[in-house]
Amino acid sequence: MVIASYHSGMDARRQTLTSAPSDAASASGSGQADPPQATACGLLMLRLGRAAGARIGAALDALGMHPHEYALLHALAEEDAASQSELAAALRVHPSNLVALVDGLEDGGLVERRRDPADRRRHVLALTTAGRVRVARARRAVEDAEEDLLAPLEAGDRIRLQEYLERIAARACSARRGGGRRC
Repeated sequence: MVIASYHSGMDARRQTLTSAPSDAASASGSGQADPPQATACGLLMLRLGRAAGARIGAALDALGMHPHEYALLHALAEEDAASQSELAAALRVHPSNLVALVDGLEDGGLVERRRDPADRRRHVLALTTAGRVRVARARRAVEDAEEDLLAPLEAGDRIRLQEYLERIAARACSARRGGGRRC
């Protein structure tokens, strides 16, 4: 069975960025317009997100790492140190779920809890040397998966795509999190 349109349930009256009104309906006299040929941007981003997630998940799985572990290690590599509540908000993970994840990474020697030098009542998480090595290996695997996904694009197109995605994410993420910088 061939599916004619991935978005057949969508409102056919809404035009996408790359589709134009069809004159086929008026030419054929049927009174029905042909379905749009392009996929709506949101649905296309959803499909690409799933494809990217599958590729990245497979790359991390080959290293024995779960995507949530990579997300946490990557965030700590960017921030140097952060509290669990900050990480939970940034990663959109329920704080109780983050505790279990951090406990596992701490048991594996990848992160450590430290007293915050600015506020001794508070603890922050930081990468260990082993954590830095692990996140560097994972980052290379993720970059390879991204390379495979973006293979059809030239270097300039990749730069523009990155810029567009950053603009969209900045607005979407700040709207959802009250001005926060992570999605």
